[in-house]
Amino acid sequence: MAEKHLIEAICRRFKSMPARQRISKVRKLAKRSAADAAFIRKAFPELYQEAFASSISEADEKWESIQPRELSARRS
Repeated sequence: MAEKHLIEAICRRFKSMPARQRISKVRKLAKRSAADAAFIRKAFPELYQEAFASSISEADEKWESIQPRELSARRS
């Protein structure tokens, strides 16, 4: 089976799961190793984003709150 077809089959299987179960499984797979997380992020961007949406948005919020302080400190 070609990698593309395998990815599509896995994606269909995950999308047929209830949201909580899907998010739990994606997070569990991504936490196994950095390589696994990178593969999931690349091959299943929608599933990765869904599973880590809260942590991604929290990181963005932290970055946005830090930027103005850093900019004002650099100007001084």
